[in-house]
Amino acid sequence: MGTDRRPNPLRYVNLKEWDDGAYGDISFQESQPDTLEEPWPYRFQNGDSVWIHSTGYDWYQGRISGLPKAAQTKMGDGLFWPVTYNRNKRRYAAPLNGELKPDTPPIRKMLEEAGIL
Repeated sequence: MGTDRRPNPLRYVNLKEWDDGAYGDISFQESQPDTLEEPWPYRFQNGDSVWIHSTGYDWYQGRISGLPKAAQTKMGDGLFWPVTYNRNKRRYAAPLNGELKPDTPPIRKMLEEAGIL
C-alpha cells in the first residue's frame, strides 16, 4: 500500500576509517559512468565543482560545501555530500544514487549530449 518512506537518517562518518567496499577498487576509480543517472562511486573534496540532479529532474551546477555523512543509497551504505546549488539551495546528495557527478570534461560532454548545456 504505497511507497515505503521510512526515514534514512544521515550519520557522522570518519572518512579516514570509511570503507568504500568494492567501490574503492581502482577499476571504479578509473572508470566513467555510461549515463548521467547511473549510480557511480566518487570521492569529492570540500569545494569541488559538481553537477546535482534535483527532484525536479533538472541538473544544476553546484559546489561541495562540507564533509559527507553516511546513509543507505540505492547501492547500499554510501556517502551523502552537502551541495549548494541554484544560488540558495543546499541538500545532501549521493553519487551512488546517480544524483551527483563531478564537474569533469566527460560529465560535461554527457550533459551537452543530453541537451542540458
